[in-house]
Amino acid sequence: MDSNTIKQQIIELEQLLVQPATRLSAEMLNHHLADDFYEIAATGRCFGKADVLERLPTEQPPVINQQDFDCRVLAEGLAQLTYRATIQRADCDPSYSVRSSIWRFDGEKWQMIFHQGTACEPF
Repeated sequence: MDSNTIKQQIIELEQLLVQPATRLSAEMLNHHLADDFYEIAATGRCFGKADVLERLPTEQPPVINQQDFDCRVLAEGLAQLTYRATIQRADCDPSYSVRSSIWRFDGEKWQMIFHQGTACEPF
């Protein structure tokens, strides 16, 4: 698989994960997040897969806009996606962050193993 194909596949998966239908579905989240998934949120809080599966389907999904994607292959079957995100939650000012995700290919599908959001100034 060439790096452009990998980049396109991972961008599509990352965009899928911010869609309300995905965020509200524990089944879809379970499919796209690896069992050893770990997240460091822009707030500094840390979450594992079980936390995400329990929390996200109960939340009102925010509107998330992503831009400026970049992808690099770290090793065979391992890639990092970086981008900037604007998150608009109901009745709140938008928040801005730089995001990084690491994705692993298990021979059949890509799954996210790590995600970090770092708060930043508006862009």
